[in-house]
Amino acid sequence: MYSYISVMGLTQTKLHWAVLAQDWKRVEGRLQKTQGREARIFNPYGDLPLHLACYDGVAPPHIIRALIDAYPNSVRKENKMGRDPLELAAKNYRVGGPYRAEVLVLLRWHRPGNSPNDYADAQTDLLPGIFTQRQPEQMFSASELCVVCMEEPSRVAMIPCGHVCLCMKCVRTTIQRGRCPVDRCEVNGLYQVKIHESMCSVSNSNFVETSGEITC
Repeated sequence: MYSYISVMGLTQTKLHWAVLAQDWKRVEGRLQKTQGREARIFNPYGDLPLHLACYDGVAPPHIIRALIDAYPNSVRKENKMGRDPLELAAKNYRVGGPYRAEVLVLLRWHRPGNSPNDYADAQTDLLPGIFTQRQPEQMFSASELCVVCMEEPSRVAMIPCGHVCLCMKCVRTTIQRGRCPVDRCEVNGLYQVKIHESMCSVSNSNFVETSGEITC
């Protein structure tokens, strides 16, 4: 890492240097001061500040989120080694570490092909980049009602574990943690299902999906 920094010299922006120094307050300050312009600049190795934030696996989720907000296309960019931020984060954030799940969720849901479906439910407009058309291999009804609010029907399946356990209203605050609220497994996507009127009772937790609807 030290030789890497020295090679860069003064060709990096102050935002690059702040990320390398892991000075997160300064990172936020630079993003605000430059209105995110420095988040769009590549260093000689083809790294954006978002790439650098993913190298050591210690940047907190709010910094990753701020860098994505400043330049959303940065999640799609590869450096000169052909690596994008998600690949770097998956390699460098420690499995079981406090930030890994949420950071990977943030990066996965902003990648190409993960744009939200055109659902009739207006709540999806508040959740850009989260839903995918890719269905879980199996789905399991954790509860007929959302396990968070216990008021609305469960309509959202976690990927890859397949637990249908959230309503649309509770997706945002719950999934920001990056883990399924039922089994705490790492979530890499969400799938909205249509609940059939004859959906299984809570005591029978297994069901299969047919043509986008859940049947017993």
